[in-house]
Amino acid sequence: MKYFSAGFYYVRYSILGKIIAYTYKKFSLKVWLLSIFFIFMFFLNQLIHLFFRLIDEVFFFKFKQVKIKQPVFIIANPRSGTTYLHRLISMDDSRFAYTKFAHTFFMTSSFTKFANLVKWVNRHTGRWISKSLDKADEVFWGGWDDIHAMGFNKAEEDELVFAQMMMSIGVFIPFPYYDVIHSNKFLDKEPPHVRKNTMDFYESCVKRFMHAAGKDRTYLSKNVMSTGRFKSLLERFPDAKIIYIARHPYEALPSMTSMFSVMYGSIPDDDPARLAFAELGIQFYLYLAEMRKVIPPSQFIALKYDDLVDKPKETVLKVYEHFNWEVSEQFSRSLDTEERRQKNYQSHHDYSLEKYSLSKEYIYERLFDVFHEFGFEK
Repeated sequence: MKYFSAGFYYVRYSILGKIIAYTYKKFSLKVWLLSIFFIFMFFLNQLIHLFFRLIDEVFFFKFKQVKIKQPVFIIANPRSGTTYLHRLISMDDSRFAYTKFAHTFFMTSSFTKFANLVKWVNRHTGRWISKSLDKADEVFWGGWDDIHAMGFNKAEEDELVFAQMMMSIGVFIPFPYYDVIHSNKFLDKEPPHVRKNTMDFYESCVKRFMHAAGKDRTYLSKNVMSTGRFKSLLERFPDAKIIYIARHPYEALPSMTSMFSVMYGSIPDDDPARLAFAELGIQFYLYLAEMRKVIPPSQFIALKYDDLVDKPKETVLKVYEHFNWEVSEQFSRSLDTEERRQKNYQSHHDYSLEKYSLSKEYIYERLFDVFHEFGFEK
């Protein structure tokens, strides 16, 4: 459904209807309670978001004149280091504007201005607001620290914009229906009118954000789910730069399956909903290999996950050299600091392929070309 125009607001309610229908086909107290909470929060978010967008139309209408030039999109299979690379590059904030998690709830000029005002008040009042948000982060996202560190004030992907349209697999995190609802996995495979409406709304969100965040900077986004929107992004932003990170499929696929099914709780590891996440990961690898053939090398660079983890500064500088971006002294020092910190980091997770009924032979056969292109061991 379009509200006046897709650029103002767009929601694919048919997907929400399918989620509700599957939820109430059989009794599950946990899922029923989750669905009630989810639906309430979804419409509350929509109501507040519409309010901020109306304010934009009255007071910040010049966002429509903003041109999004050479935006940068960091994409990859989930669990491949995109968050880490995004937060490294976002330290170069004189060049890039990027969303923090709070921005993505209401990605508008008016909310961004409001967030900046709160930030100013926080600095001049003993930082009690940021301290309160840190405590809220612990309550809401503390359990995700070892999976995907989240926080209202952390640089974050803009996937919530797509979730608000019901065009994100993120809406299935509370609901184990991923294997039976398919129309929001790959935007590039959806009908033309759905792709256009989705990208109209997304572009409008980016313009509104950039109008308030800094029109003279470059929009920097990381979004693993945008691997399935590769073509749509390039059609809408033909001068975009794409940074891709390749992680060994034996590591990325079970990690992705574990992450996205973390809320499912008691369902078996070999449940079709869990296995469907692994299949999406395989499709992402294959689709990226296909899309690489259509983007000019000057707009695309591929990195390896292990290089990013072992040599973060060198990897970032490789990106800057490829795109002819200048490295400031301050940014270089920030990278040095982060590299020292990274040496002390150790992951506490060891994901098993067998847990999700996946085999190395099956993955290698499906992704033979990917293994050979990046030199992954069989």
